[in-house]
Amino acid sequence: MTDDMFNKPSKYAIYTPAISQEFAKLGYSQHLKRRFAFLETDLNFLDPKSGLFHYPYALYSAGQAAKTANSALEDNIVKLRDRNATTVIGDSGGFQIQGNRIKFTGDPTCERMLRWLETHSDYSMSLDFPTGGITPGNVAMHAERLIAEGHNLDAMCAANGLSLDFNACLKQSLLNLDYFVQNRKSGATELLNVLQGRNEAESKAWYEAVKGYGLEGWAFAGAHQNSFSLLLNRLHDMRNDGLLQTAKWIHILGISTPSIAYLFNALQRCVTEINPDLQITFDTAGPFISAAKFQALMTHRLDKTGWTFSTVSMPKEGSPLDTRTLNELAWEIAQRRPRAKRGSKAMQDEQTLYAIPASTTVGARVKVNEICVGSNGSSDLDNDSIMILMNHNAEAYLRVFKQVNRIFDNPEEYENDIPVILKGLRFAIEDIWADPQSKTTQWQSFLDTMAAA
Repeated sequence: MTDDMFNKPSKYAIYTPAISQEFAKLGYSQHLKRRFAFLETDLNFLDPKSGLFHYPYALYSAGQAAKTANSALEDNIVKLRDRNATTVIGDSGGFQIQGNRIKFTGDPTCERMLRWLETHSDYSMSLDFPTGGITPGNVAMHAERLIAEGHNLDAMCAANGLSLDFNACLKQSLLNLDYFVQNRKSGATELLNVLQGRNEAESKAWYEAVKGYGLEGWAFAGAHQNSFSLLLNRLHDMRNDGLLQTAKWIHILGISTPSIAYLFNALQRCVTEINPDLQITFDTAGPFISAAKFQALMTHRLDKTGWTFSTVSMPKEGSPLDTRTLNELAWEIAQRRPRAKRGSKAMQDEQTLYAIPASTTVGARVKVNEICVGSNGSSDLDNDSIMILMNHNAEAYLRVFKQVNRIFDNPEEYENDIPVILKGLRFAIEDIWADPQSKTTQWQSFLDTMAAA
């Protein structure tokens, strides 16, 4: 389904499903207990030999897989993949460290994360301390530790005019960057410099502090994921500093709605005007998190009123007696929308407003009663069911993004299916990029519509 995409760079921003640790263990320490109309190994979409579908991109996080020294060494579908047929982005685990799910011990933690990233990933995040942890209070303990270690955070606050907690995040990220740069193995992985920040002042200060490290690309985290004013301001800075011209990769962390994918395509076309070899990717763990909650992506909407994914609870929708395939269930769910009377004004107004059923390779081969196989005849799911839904959800996401790409390339043909807000935001992004002096100030509130939604 995607072999043509692997000749990077793609002219589209590329979705990289953020694989869960349990799914990554499939075929290694995790195995299917029941028999199905496919092999266990077929669920691994990174494998070009999969009998279901192959997709060559993914993200995997050290924050999940390298919580301990022992877990960091385990075999999985990412570690043992065919590197010539796949590209994996590695997240560094900063989010989990700051949330205290991984104990941070300074250089030893940096060492573990760096070696895991080099073993698993083609492109790897630097080990950042996210500014998103400031409001919940996760940073205060690290600020106290850094001060006790002799780092003058007050001087940083005086220099950039920003808060103590912000500068604690920045200082620890700089220390980690130093460790990564000094201790990396040449050629093992390409490093992406992570940009954090909750607003323009923080984003700009962070960029200025880290831009001299000379890494192979960039990752946008924090408010950058859907604030297009921040994204465009930093991309303009990179262009003006000559850093966009040398970057190999840009990754935007933690967002993957159809609307955002459409707008990331606009950014992809903009940056390749400056650097034709530069690829933008983006991720979420949505397909895997939904499946772990017993939810299946059954329908989506791509019409003028909005672009959305819709999931259903499989225990509520199915039963151990249901012999429909997953795809047949999706089709029936899509038909449930009340229809206006033919010829009425409502019919004319809403003729394109219908749910589109998911259709996946595994969804054609698996019956609902193979998913809803709880103990004692209940419709709950077991671990096999969850693994199958993870594969189904991932392919369903990818099919939606493929349609988003078609719409992006043919805006006139799909005129009535594109929400007005997306038309306007695409125009704004392209208009701002055409001007070497960023015009984000005059567009800012509009550009950040998605962040406010």
